[in-house]
Parts: sequence; C-alpha cells; structure tokens
Amino acid sequence: MKHYELMYIIPLKVGQEDNNDVQEKVHQMLSNETAKITLEESLGKRKLAYPINHVRHGTYVVTEFDIEPDKLSKVQSWLHLSADILRSQLITKKLKTPEQIAREQALQEKLMKKQIKANEDQKAEAAAKAGAEPVPTTMASAELADLDKKLEEILEQEIVK
Repeated sequence: MKHYELMYIIPLKVGQEDNNDVQEKVHQMLSNETAKITLEESLGKRKLAYPINHVRHGTYVVTEFDIEPDKLSKVQSWLHLSADILRSQLITKKLKTPEQIAREQALQEKLMKKQIKANEDQKAEAAAKAGAEPVPTTMASAELADLDKKLEEILEQEIVK
C-alpha cells in the first residue's frame, strides 16, 4: 500500500450542509476501495486563483489515505466524474519519521529566528540613515495582526454569487 494525499475543492454553491455530504461521499468511496484514511481536514472557504465554470470561491478539503496503487484509477475517475467536486489533485506522499519531522521543525525555527533578526537589523539601519529612532518590532507585528483580522472579516462578509 502507498500513502496518498487528495486535495479537492467543493464549490460554495453546494451549500454548507451539502458540503458535509460531499465529504462523506468521498470518504465512503475511498472506504469502498479499501483505502485506510489517516487524515481528513477541511481547510475552509477560499477564493480561487481564477474562476472555474463561473465559480470564484470553494471549500478546500485535504484527505490522506493508504490504498493499493491498482485501485487508484477508480478513485481518480470517480473524482473527475463527480459533479459536486470542482477540482481535485492526488499526489503520492512520502511518510516521514518522527526524527525527520523534529529535524525539519528545528530547521524552520532556526530560519525564522534568522529572518526576524535580519528584518530588525534592516529596520535599524534604515532608521539610522533617516535619523529617526527605530520602530519597535512588537508594534509592527501587532498592526499586521490587526490588519489580518480586518481582512479576514471583509472576506467573510463578501457575498458569493
């Protein structure tokens, strides 16, 4: 058995209640093909990069599962023929050991710290050149967080046609 990741988009015109029905249909179809589902996660409503069949928003869902490679063609054909699924992408996913995951997280943390320090140094240099005092980084990050919240509120209020 191989490990796969399936990402599919459910158009918003389907509706929230039917959203769960579509996810249940996909889950049932995978179970019928003897797939072992290891993760199912809804990423929520997102705006598409470009309209597909006059649809601009959709609900993204990610499902990870183990299945025999010879049964994968049935899964792909069902996904393409389903009217409730706008787009889907199926990829082979490499399973990582806990040591690899811990190593990657440590590396990401190290890179983030390095990036934050570089940003602070650039701001301090720019302020020194301008002859002003450096702006505290906590104030800038708080303002960005407020802007992100306001942007999310505006996007949630958008009327989808």
